[in-house]
Amino acid sequence: MITKGWLLHVGLMMLFVSKISSLDFNRFHSWLHEANKANLELLKNKMGTTIPIQCIGEEMDLSTNQEIFTNINEVQVENAKAAIQEILQQTLHVFRQNHTEMGWDGNSTTAFQTKLDQQIQKLETCWSAELERGPTSPRGQKTLLTRLRVKRYFQILHDLLKDKEYSLCAWLTVQIQIRQCFVLTDQLIKRISNEA
Repeated sequence: MITKGWLLHVGLMMLFVSKISSLDFNRFHSWLHEANKANLELLKNKMGTTIPIQCIGEEMDLSTNQEIFTNINEVQVENAKAAIQEILQQTLHVFRQNHTEMGWDGNSTTAFQTKLDQQIQKLETCWSAELERGPTSPRGQKTLLTRLRVKRYFQILHDLLKDKEYSLCAWLTVQIQIRQCFVLTDQLIKRISNEA
């Protein structure tokens, strides 16, 4: 027989668990925001404020690819999470390319790669259940489409690096684009936090 005391106990436990989950959720989004801010700051510091003279004449127009991110900026929370995770994974992949001409010292590159890898691992741990919908469900298809858009965009960046033989100017262009990705990531993190 269920007593009022037992129901009260269960109700209080559920309230307590939901409060703890809410605190963890807020702490996680705060951490994610700070990690993304650190990524932006590192890119800003490493890129500097001036364009090298040899890069001034080299125009590498990637503006047509901005529509990819315009579409991503209008997605649901679930797809925003997939976009963030994919942006981090693809950024890590880019920074594992031939970076001898990039202008970063080896320690900075390794530290950035390590931070990205840690962020990816933490995201996978926290969001794995939400992002594991089958590709046949409508939500799963939208998430897959979001991931494919991000991958397509980063493939363009990979191709640019390869075509320009990983030159300093190509790396500068790619770093500018990745900074824009981190700005978008920050917007997505804020939206996820607001809708939670």
